[in-house]
Amino acid sequence: MSAPIVSEKFVIQSYETDVKARFKPTFLQDHLQEAAYHGSEFCGASYEQLREKNLFWALNRMHFHVYEWPLWNDEVELRTWSRAQVGPLYHRNFRLFKDGKVIAEATSAWTILDLAARSIWRGEAPFDASLHYDEDTLPFCSKIVIPRDIVFEKGGERDALYSDLDTNSHVNNCVYPGWAVDTLPLEYLMDRDLHDVQICYYHEIHAGDKVELLRAKAPNSEVWYVQGLANGTQAFVIRLEF
Repeated sequence: MSAPIVSEKFVIQSYETDVKARFKPTFLQDHLQEAAYHGSEFCGASYEQLREKNLFWALNRMHFHVYEWPLWNDEVELRTWSRAQVGPLYHRNFRLFKDGKVIAEATSAWTILDLAARSIWRGEAPFDASLHYDEDTLPFCSKIVIPRDIVFEKGGERDALYSDLDTNSHVNNCVYPGWAVDTLPLEYLMDRDLHDVQICYYHEIHAGDKVELLRAKAPNSEVWYVQGLANGTQAFVIRLEF
């Protein structure tokens, strides 16, 4: 049996847009996350169902490519489906539509964590993991490979504050794209359009942690890499392509 494609429509709100009235990457990821939770309900792995087993979903990787950013007041439709399980990773994909046209695509990989141990759940999947969409044409979400010939420089610091936290008591994964974009010069951002964001999460960030942000631009390209170090430990890597 194949899992259904879960679909939801919404209108881009003013607070979700940037200075050019375009949908912000952080809010796009907010909607991807919520759609993923709704999709997990079908196979018995909703937030509440996992919590009953002392487990929770954690995002391991996210990659979204935007062909056209929707604008304030645009109505869009977001579709999501379960891709498959590969080892400890559960893959989920997405497509965003405007007027029937695909304007963005995304892939993601999730793990199930033990709430008490804060480690990957290695037991049998606590739900029917075979329910996935068999006609998917999008790839699995892959790791970020940082080129060896780039040099990172300081991109600022962020304190993990109360407003950054989610119900798992760590900085929510949707916060990081905004942190990464903010490391780049304002004049650079004003003259270019971001169209590809890839994120790998390695370590939780908790309230009170000080996060050192490092940035590097790949030579002869419009690709940036941003690393986040929490207490000296690599917490995430983000690749931004303009």
